[in-house]
Amino acid sequence: MKSAKYAGIIYAFLAAIFNGTVGVMSVKLFQAGFSSDEVAFYKCLIGLFILFAIIICTGKINQIANFAKSRWFAGLICAFFGFFILYHFETKAYTTTKVSIVVFILFGSATIFSFLLSAITERRLLSFKEIVTIILSICGLYMIFTQDGGMNIEFNKGSVSAIIAGFGYGGFLFLSRKLRFGAGIPQMFTLLFFGSVYLFIPFEKNMDIYSMSVWNFTLLVLLAILPTICGFWCTTKALTLTSSQSVQLIELSEPIFTIVFSLLFLGQQPTWVQIAGGSLIFASIFLHEFNIIERLVLPGHFKKPV
Repeated sequence: MKSAKYAGIIYAFLAAIFNGTVGVMSVKLFQAGFSSDEVAFYKCLIGLFILFAIIICTGKINQIANFAKSRWFAGLICAFFGFFILYHFETKAYTTTKVSIVVFILFGSATIFSFLLSAITERRLLSFKEIVTIILSICGLYMIFTQDGGMNIEFNKGSVSAIIAGFGYGGFLFLSRKLRFGAGIPQMFTLLFFGSVYLFIPFEKNMDIYSMSVWNFTLLVLLAILPTICGFWCTTKALTLTSSQSVQLIELSEPIFTIVFSLLFLGQQPTWVQIAGGSLIFASIFLHEFNIIERLVLPGHFKKPV
């Protein structure tokens, strides 16, 4: 059981690494003239085509058809929260608000929402461990993204869109595990198919046909492969091995990996405040996943019988 939980933690960390590429590449496409609806739809559609090519090459068409026939309703619900709500409102937020603020609000709202959903469905209050975990993780996020001693968060369309996107992702994590949607190529194809259908609705209303450069297409392909396919596959795999709260909490490490990549490849030095913020996030993960508070408060419950 412990090995499965540790595997789930690893998959959640991998998802955080892949998802860390979303903001920068999306902003590059916005600067090239793409709308938020176009970016959200194209990366989902390209991901669907890539996955379909893999299915054809591996001869898994019957497996995909059987899964879609039996689990289409679960896929419809999960895709609505994880692709339409998340992608549509996340990319919309990036057009008007700084990436750092969008990520902070999205992660914060997703964390709170996922913990609250679990408590509500289990008909209980948040535990002391969960409250401490939420406070530490939110403080850590704030310290990572704060600039010049503060973060200017305004209540505008961008921040509201980021909150809605966070609720969508928190709902996706919870429902994927609750509905036992599973992980694999059939699950990813079903999510991408319904996600493309959902995202086509706002895309069609604002569709603008123009020539696409090789660089822009490359960015869209990378968005389709890294966060869309690899990120979601690792997330759904982690959800089969550990709780939705654990997955969401561990994926808060995404900005930490972004800082590490910036140091390694761009030579950008992190501030001491950012390092302290990353330490708080890792501390919240450690406290939650290894029951540190319970071990300190109720040590007798964790002693092995003689």
